[in-house]
Amino acid sequence: MKKISALILASSIGLAAQAQVIDPLTGTGGPSGGYTTTLVLDNSHGVSGASFTTGASGLSLNFVGSTSDPEQALSLASVGAFSTTFAVGDTLWVDVNVPASGILEDFGIAVASTATPTAASAGNSWNSRTLTDYAEIAVRPQQNAVAGSHSIGGTLASATQVGVGSTANIGLLYINWASADVFNLGYVTTGGVTNSFYTATFGGAGDTSTTIGAAIGFYGDIRATGTSLGTLSSLAITPEPSTFALCGMGLAGMFSVMRRKK
Repeated sequence: MKKISALILASSIGLAAQAQVIDPLTGTGGPSGGYTTTLVLDNSHGVSGASFTTGASGLSLNFVGSTSDPEQALSLASVGAFSTTFAVGDTLWVDVNVPASGILEDFGIAVASTATPTAASAGNSWNSRTLTDYAEIAVRPQQNAVAGSHSIGGTLASATQVGVGSTANIGLLYINWASADVFNLGYVTTGGVTNSFYTATFGGAGDTSTTIGAAIGFYGDIRATGTSLGTLSSLAITPEPSTFALCGMGLAGMFSVMRRKK
């Protein structure tokens, strides 16, 4: 048993070595110029705020507002601002440490057509989500699920989710840039199992000028004032990963989670 464990560990370390950490999310590194945070759904009509804050444990999500309705934010940076390029064939992934909870929160990663989407305002009825092409995948602790949504060519897709037993079972979230306008989104359990969640296809009718993939970063849907739940860490890019490589990243995530729980 020890020999098998050692072999798995060695394989996971080798595959994880292919990944380039572009932001540890602990207060150092990251893109030049930082991220731009934009509320794209603002149900408190201008009296709320969202922040993605780095600390010793990673990136946390915070909200200050006057409503318990959805308040959705994107925090994005241009792909050219990072030390490693994100391009077709690559996979963006992040380590997850979010426990199960009754708190209403979605927290995850996103890919978008711009780092500066239009903000929600009175001019767009406080909902600007259809004005920017983006796709996101996030953990949803309150429903023990992984959830995702996307906006393509001005059409907002309803949120999709899958039960995972507990968000504590999730080691990684990932977005794979499969082809020019196609992204596969999924997650990896702390046990090393890779799960493809859904596919977002851009560039179709009414969306021929998209620049999807121009920006990467984070997504949050936050409803509990002054509350933060869990962290994300080690935002990384793996060039042209195979399915086996994704499994390796899952194993790497498993050992990372195990270290955190010691």
